[in-house]
Amino acid sequence: MKKILLILLFFIGACSPKPQYYLYVYYAKTCPVCKSFMNHVIPRLEEMYESQMEIIYYDIDEEKAIEAYAKTCSLLQDYYVDDDSGSVPFIVLDGYFAKIGYEIGDQEEMIKLIDNMITGKEIPENIEDIYYFKEGKTFH
Repeated sequence: MKKILLILLFFIGACSPKPQYYLYVYYAKTCPVCKSFMNHVIPRLEEMYESQMEIIYYDIDEEKAIEAYAKTCSLLQDYYVDDDSGSVPFIVLDGYFAKIGYEIGDQEEMIKLIDNMITGKEIPENIEDIYYFKEGKTFH
């Protein structure tokens, strides 16, 4: 009976849909801009992409976040360490782009940017502090 239960649990786990997109959000607990992003952008993305997107949060003050941040940066084209390095929020759509910063009230622009990346639409040229992944590279 235990073997049947284990096999059943294995198949249920194997059949759960795997997310198609991974969004990493590096934030600081005391950052009001980060809170705004998480309160206004994240719920909309969860609604739009339901089980297709997994959202992973990293508190930049924790050691595991610093390691993940360094790994992410190594996968980006033309990324270099400067005064903005380590700034939050740092938003990463795995395999597509990373963006430093977010302006409170710009939730529609951020949602559109993420959606345009996923759907392959044109990205506005005025987007600042955006970095693209090296070809074939992903964090996940």
